[in-house]
Amino acid sequence: MRTTRWLLGAAAALLMVQVGSACIEELDLGKMVSKTDYAVQGSITDVHSVQFTPAGEEDPIIYTIVTVEGKDLYTGQQVTHEAAFVGGTYEGRSMTVTSMPAPSEYRLGNDVVLFSGPVEGWAPEISHCVYASMGGIFRTVDTKKGEVVLGKGEGFAVESNILISDLSQQISAELIAQNRKENR
Repeated sequence: MRTTRWLLGAAAALLMVQVGSACIEELDLGKMVSKTDYAVQGSITDVHSVQFTPAGEEDPIIYTIVTVEGKDLYTGQQVTHEAAFVGGTYEGRSMTVTSMPAPSEYRLGNDVVLFSGPVEGWAPEISHCVYASMGGIFRTVDTKKGEVVLGKGEGFAVESNILISDLSQQISAELIAQNRKENR
């Protein structure tokens, strides 16, 4: 009986840890803009992974770092920016996290919109994360009507497919609204 209670307790604790670490925050565009400090529309020019073992931990964590070169949709400036997410492959060792982006989303050469915010306590070379992991990177495609950001459905900052020009206008409106709130 004690063994059964111990196993049930261990299983419940493991489930709580997994639920806590795999949470995906539901974000509309306004929330995403308020929680990030940039959104870059451009091409992925580098993808690499690092491994880091935090102080006091035994198991290393693998982080994938994505570099995007393009236009910051918050400032209009041309930028090159790096952002990381938890998971990936480093020297033959893989770490899969349920909330990480699909490999097809962060391939070298992909055109994307990537939302990012500052992060602390990750590997020393990481200062920004792909905000909301899989919810912070969106593929873009060229169409007859212009470049389109591919939406991911309800609960994501970009729910449905949208022209990049329209997304850029919506982001500008969100930034203006947030600036007004801060200046009250």
